[in-house]
Amino acid sequence: MSLAAAFIRVSTGSQDEASQVKVIDAYAHEHGITVVKTFKLKGYSASKGTQEPALRDAIADIQRGDYGTLIVTESSRLDRREDLDAQAEILLAIRSAGGDIISIAEPTFGKSDFAGRIVTLVAQHANAEKSKTVKQTTYRGVMMVRDNNAHHGALPSFWETKGNRYAKQAYCSDPRAIADIYERVAKGESLASVGRAYELYPNSVKNVIRLAANHTGVIECSYTHEGITETWPHTVTPVVDSALWWRANNVLATNVTKDRANKGGRPVARPANWLSGVLDCPGCGGKLYVHAGRTPAGNPRARMLRCGGHNKQRLSCGRFKGCEAQPVVDLIGAMFASDTTEILAFQRVAGNAHELDALKASLSKLQARLSVTEDDDELDAMVAERKAIKALIEEFAIVPDSYDYAPTGQTVAQMWNDGDDTVKRGIVRAVKQTWGLSLTDHDERWGLAIDAVASKGTEGADVVDLGNGLCFRR
Repeated sequence: MSLAAAFIRVSTGSQDEASQVKVIDAYAHEHGITVVKTFKLKGYSASKGTQEPALRDAIADIQRGDYGTLIVTESSRLDRREDLDAQAEILLAIRSAGGDIISIAEPTFGKSDFAGRIVTLVAQHANAEKSKTVKQTTYRGVMMVRDNNAHHGALPSFWETKGNRYAKQAYCSDPRAIADIYERVAKGESLASVGRAYELYPNSVKNVIRLAANHTGVIECSYTHEGITETWPHTVTPVVDSALWWRANNVLATNVTKDRANKGGRPVARPANWLSGVLDCPGCGGKLYVHAGRTPAGNPRARMLRCGGHNKQRLSCGRFKGCEAQPVVDLIGAMFASDTTEILAFQRVAGNAHELDALKASLSKLQARLSVTEDDDELDAMVAERKAIKALIEEFAIVPDSYDYAPTGQTVAQMWNDGDDTVKRGIVRAVKQTWGLSLTDHDERWGLAIDAVASKGTEGADVVDLGNGLCFRR
């Protein structure tokens, strides 16, 4: 029984490869062939050669002797590039490696005899011509879309299309959700938090925020054919005003830093308590973790604070024997749960640079609308408005922005009582980093100490930085 690999490819994600699998399995069963490997390429265009790396892998497998035959339903599944030399090079490489190609629809394809060579050459030419025909047919359809100023291309979440194939109109399916997303991001809420509220990934939230049509009312559609890109404007109904669009996008631009890049790493287990891993071990300086569980009888154990060692060597030092966690948890909770200190936010208190950015956002909206306006009176009014805005931008005198901490209307107690474990952990960590919160022994009873002396006289030592631009002062 001979060994073979099945090569299955479809050009777009909407196509189904099940029919190819069925035909190849039936052929292999009928001819006593064992399929030991299956290449499934979904969304790979043979006319662009995106399937070539998989073919190179198959050639390497044949050279190692994993199998000797590559089975396809039609030769067009294998290659459809207009460069016939590139197609021939792949076939020669497979044969040089000692392998054969079986095209179920073309029994003589790839054979070395005279008839096989003729069939192979004709099939390769036909596959290339088929790619040209598909491209030309697709281009004709897209040009009908262009002539109708209809929508073409992808849309972010909460945007959909309606209408017939060549006159699709894009529209916002949930303007209230879009406006809420812009407001949340503009106020500094994290993309992950916004995404959880609407069941979106953070990148999907970014795509919504960055869509200029949300405030300009124009989507710039484009299509590239034979190296030439054609663009046309598609008019939609704006969802938010330019000022809000600018504020939200400014937040995204501010957050694009190298420190926020994905650095990888394995997922970390959720801690048993917000105090786990915050305080330092009095014996070795490692981290203390809350240990809890149940006895063999099923009864809950008393939670204990025990040494968990350092990050790289998670071993208990043995010098600190542990203590009950609940008194420490209660002590820290009592310290913050009734604290009426105001939470402050780092924000702009003076300056007008943001007004210049808002003017530029309004100008970009006008420029986008000019390309789709056909009414002469409206066009004249928009041109006059554009000149006025450009004059304001040219004459604008920038007053440098200055920033300071201002009250948010929230207190430490409110943040502590309303927050989850992540918020509480962040508050305790911030206090520890600023004032040196530590576990100490008082007459054989473990308590907490704040090293106020160490921070005395240090600039900014009275400010507890909570992150995300928030803090509180003593």
